[in-house]
Amino acid sequence: MVTIYKILFHKGCKEYVLDELKEKYPLIDIVKIANEYIEFRSDSISIEKFRNIYSATLVTDGKRTLNLSRRKWRKKFVPAGLDPSIAYIMCKVANIDDNCIVYDPFCGSSVLPISAILYFNAKRAICSDISGKAVEMSKQNFKFADIDVSRYLLFQSGICDVKLNKRNVDVIISNLPFGIRVGSHRENVCSYKCLESIAKRILRKKGRLLLLTQEKRLLRDVFKKEDWNVRSVFQVDSGGLLPEVFLLMKRY
Repeated sequence: MVTIYKILFHKGCKEYVLDELKEKYPLIDIVKIANEYIEFRSDSISIEKFRNIYSATLVTDGKRTLNLSRRKWRKKFVPAGLDPSIAYIMCKVANIDDNCIVYDPFCGSSVLPISAILYFNAKRAICSDISGKAVEMSKQNFKFADIDVSRYLLFQSGICDVKLNKRNVDVIISNLPFGIRVGSHRENVCSYKCLESIAKRILRKKGRLLLLTQEKRLLRDVFKKEDWNVRSVFQVDSGGLLPEVFLLMKRY
């Protein structure tokens, strides 16, 4: 019996969901591709199988609906936290692999670092946040994800007080403060400048940043084109906001 499925995702993420779907299920028959969903059919796949599509939010066969962005390990949440489906796509865009050391300086409950380790086998994750509560939530999520403590370093620090100095980070990946639900634009000016300084200090020669932000102009102003190659990769519709994911690399 042929079943029609509809898989849903955040607007702006279509190509990444389509790529993952085709990679993991090359024999499915795509029926329709829209901005926020893909319809496809299959006569041999149970809906439960699609739980391994990490870039989407929901999948339905008309009778059942599965929440694909829910993660069993994500027991603790912070305000304005990142949807795990977007975190997965960001890790993929950042080309994280088993040789990468990643750093998230605004880690919140550590959705990005945990995704980097679990789904892309990152070598190690460094995570920090100004909020002690967020750090405690991260600690719990790492435990629920069953990630050994040797795979990550987690500490409390404001971005301008981070003491990291070793140039051994391959990817800085983060959901930056927007200054809307949390913080303010004035605070962001200082934080983004400190982030740029830290990036110069700890990134390897071919290191990169993959950053999600609503403060698009500020990001471009701080990461000046004389020093950085800044490229907007995609825009995502998230809770009525339209933040963009930027890929940044140092010019040499």
